[in-house]
Amino acid sequence: MPQVLIATKLDSVAEEVLRDAGIEVEVCPGLDENAMAEKIPGFDGLIVRSDKVTRKVLDAASDLQAIVRAGTGVNTIDVAYATSKNVQVMNTPGANSNSVAELAVSFMLASCRKLVYADSSVKKGLWEKSKLMGQELQDKVLGIVGLGNIGSLVAAKARGFEMNIIGFDPVISESKAADMGIELKNLEEIFSEADFISLHVPLNDKTRGMIGSELLERLKPGAMLINTARAEIIDPQALMDILTQRDDILVGTDVFFEGDTEGEKELARIGDRLIATPHLGASTREANRRAALAAAEGIRDFLIKRMVRYPVNNLEIPPDLDPRFLELTHLIGEIAYYNIGGDQPHEVLITCYGRLNKHTELLTGYLLKGLMDIYQMEVISPREAEKRAIENGINVVRRIPDDTKGYGESMTIDILSKKKGYRETSIRGTITQQSELKINRIDTFLNLDLIPSGHMLFSYQQDRVGLINDISSALSRGGINILNIRFTTDREGRSIAVLQTEKGVPAKIFSEIKQAVSAYKAFMMKV
Repeated sequence: MPQVLIATKLDSVAEEVLRDAGIEVEVCPGLDENAMAEKIPGFDGLIVRSDKVTRKVLDAASDLQAIVRAGTGVNTIDVAYATSKNVQVMNTPGANSNSVAELAVSFMLASCRKLVYADSSVKKGLWEKSKLMGQELQDKVLGIVGLGNIGSLVAAKARGFEMNIIGFDPVISESKAADMGIELKNLEEIFSEADFISLHVPLNDKTRGMIGSELLERLKPGAMLINTARAEIIDPQALMDILTQRDDILVGTDVFFEGDTEGEKELARIGDRLIATPHLGASTREANRRAALAAAEGIRDFLIKRMVRYPVNNLEIPPDLDPRFLELTHLIGEIAYYNIGGDQPHEVLITCYGRLNKHTELLTGYLLKGLMDIYQMEVISPREAEKRAIENGINVVRRIPDDTKGYGESMTIDILSKKKGYRETSIRGTITQQSELKINRIDTFLNLDLIPSGHMLFSYQQDRVGLINDISSALSRGGINILNIRFTTDREGRSIAVLQTEKGVPAKIFSEIKQAVSAYKAFMMKV
């Protein structure tokens, strides 16, 4: 009989569903890493929410077959290590979306009518009506950053208040945004024009600190910044600086830099300009029941029927396919993202050479899932990725390979964007005999033979004598050690320099390098 550990607080419907299926259930919420590692042996399934599932826990999980996150984000689960352990990871997308969206709207309403202060004032026996003149949501501009499940629901509710809605999402098409009553804008325009800005992007390497001083300084007088996503999306120092400099900016937040813990919160320094809740986004009876039901059904169906409802990883990898080719699709997609300036893809083309060609469909799914992760969409499975891409206006093309070129087992991925003019990039990669990911070509630069690792700096410029010396000199002045360099030229007299450094390159040094070599394009990334 399968056994499932519910290591979090969930609605009792989860236990009912599992026990009705003949599954043994034990509920032990609040386990830390050590306690979970000690408890997990013998269990076939695990249900968590924000609980951490680390390598230590997975190493101790002798019988574990599946993990379900009762929610969407899986940043607390080591998904890659779970995959290597042949553990299926699933989530329950959409279960909490409505409750989070309603909380975001609640922040706007509370701010407009000064409800928090008014409530406290009346309870103190005061009658400060003259101090409590409010405003209406009607005709105000709402900027939504991230138009996935939650962001689109916030937009739908805001339309009921007759707000003007603008939004940013690097993947969604203009036609789809228009169908939702949203005008697409860039981040600079949103922070300059919106009366309320609501953040709904996942936390990853691309979104961490994405809201910095340059954007915050654009905020309109009296604007309100609402965060029901993750605190780390905003640069903490930049936020405190702007709140100190300007006393007109309001904040509504459900998440804190200090984490989900008791104790003083730095944002409390702004007093009545802050409306704060203790991470209540998913804390409604309805959301808790939906998440519990979906999680229980997901793990039940996997353990009993071997059916995967909402996979985060995909264990159905053919035995003749090196799993590192799945990682290669993500790496190429990430380089392509930077290479076209982060603009929305209009078309994605994939060509698989040699024996890889028979796995084109699977690799396409992983490529598109990786791109959607990179472009800040919510976590989805490789199986659903192509459908989601097409819904967002991305044309997907699988090309027939010309194996006479002698590329062996490799793949070429082309990404085209028409959002700001016409941009395209073409990248070919493979796996070495030592199982390393290698980039053979980027655009017109052949024979690059790049094995990306760690901190990488890419610089494109017209070729001339002394380029590498100029770059290395700037890095040396900044105390940055170079670990590896790849350099090549194309037929048009241009060159590409790719450097691996021992640590990240500061913005000032990066700017000096671009100026020194007159780079027409340059970017940094971490692999």
